[in-house]
Amino acid sequence: MWKGGGRIRMSGKISRVNLTDEIYRMIKEDILSNRLKSGEKVNIDQLARTLEVSNIPIREALSRLQSEGYLHVVPFKGMFVNGMSEQDLNELFEIRLALEPLAAEKASPRIPDEALARLERFMASHRGDLPDAAEGRLKFVAEMNESVHGAILDYCGNANLRVTVRGYIERIERYLGFIRLHLEMDDADVEWREHQSIVERLAARHAAGAADAMRQHIERSRERTNLRFLQTKD
Repeated sequence: MWKGGGRIRMSGKISRVNLTDEIYRMIKEDILSNRLKSGEKVNIDQLARTLEVSNIPIREALSRLQSEGYLHVVPFKGMFVNGMSEQDLNELFEIRLALEPLAAEKASPRIPDEALARLERFMASHRGDLPDAAEGRLKFVAEMNESVHGAILDYCGNANLRVTVRGYIERIERYLGFIRLHLEMDDADVEWREHQSIVERLAARHAAGAADAMRQHIERSRERTNLRFLQTKD
C-alpha cells in the first residue's frame, strides 16, 4: 500500500503492461488528492521495492510529472512534490483565461447537435434542483465542469490545445482538493448559471459570445478559489 511518504495504493502486483503509465497515474493521483503533500519527498527506492519493479519506469514516470509541474529535483537530495501558493494558483488561472475562451470560440461551430443536446439536457435537469448536501454539490459541480469544459475541449479542433488546457485544469484541481471546497448553495447556483450561459451561446453557435461567457466564468472561478485557498492557509 502506498499513499504519501512512500506507500503506493494498489492491489496485488502492478501490471507490466504500460508500466510507466500506470506508475505515473498512481503517483499523480496521490499528488492531486494531497495524499502526497507539498514538499514531501518521493522515495524512489521504496517505491521500487513496494511495486516490485526496477527504478527505471519509476524515474520515467517522475520525470513526466516533473515536466508537468508537479515535482522538482533538489540536487543531492532527491525528488519532491511542488508546493502550492497564491502566485502559482493565479498563474494557472491566467493561462486558462488565455486559452479556454479560445477553445470555446473554436468549439462553437464544431460541436455536433447531439452533443449540444446532451449538454442542454444535463443543465436543464439541474435547473433549480441542486443537491442539498455539500458533498452532493461538489459532485454535481465536478460533473458539470467535466461535461461543459470537456465537450468544448473535445470539439475545439486542436489536440495540443485540448491536452494543454486539461493539464492546467488538473493542477487547479489539486488546490480544490487541498481546500476541501465546501460550496454554499448560492455558490453552486452561481456555478450553474455561469455554465448555463456558456452552453446557451454554444447552442446559438455564437463563437464570440461563448468565448466571453467562458472568460467571465474562469475569472469568477479564480476569485472564488483564491478566496478559499487564502482562508484555508489562514
